[in-house]
Amino acid sequence: MILNARNNGFVVLFPPDFFHESIKEKYKKYYQSLIMPYDTIEDFMSSTIQQIEFPGWNMETANQTRTLGKQQGYKDSKPIEDLFQRDFTITFKMTDAFLNYWIFVDNALNFLDFSNPKQHLDPIRLSLLNNEGYMVSSVIFNRPILKGQDGIKLSYSSVTPDFKTFNAKFEYLNFDLDIDFD
Repeated sequence: MILNARNNGFVVLFPPDFFHESIKEKYKKYYQSLIMPYDTIEDFMSSTIQQIEFPGWNMETANQTRTLGKQQGYKDSKPIEDLFQRDFTITFKMTDAFLNYWIFVDNALNFLDFSNPKQHLDPIRLSLLNNEGYMVSSVIFNRPILKGQDGIKLSYSSVTPDFKTFNAKFEYLNFDLDIDFD
């Protein structure tokens, strides 16, 4: 029997050095004191991810006019990597006191600081799960750069708790597909 794909069968894994050591230490007391304590800040932040938008691709065909005016399309000469939109967006669920938002802002400020010599982050892995929860394949985004983050709106007129999210936008150089059947 062929099962339908689950839209929630994925895990985003941040590299161990994605969050700066000072950020890990600064927020350690918070994420380890939750109802479900987390061992690392990467685990905590990954648990708040709601969706990831994987980029699509588009190729313009090169057309040639054949005999009697018939048009024929050919593959474009662009490299395959350049056919993909080389950016992706991760959507996070906002946590209590907006702390995962501020963790991300704090880390972004550290990454963007001119005293930080790193131009790119280490690869981010998007692992795809089967219906039993086992990793089947992964997309590895190489040389990602943090491009942006949504703002938040705080208001005294909104007193009911509701589901809020924020987006983090990344750009990457290329991606690798990795099969994890074993």
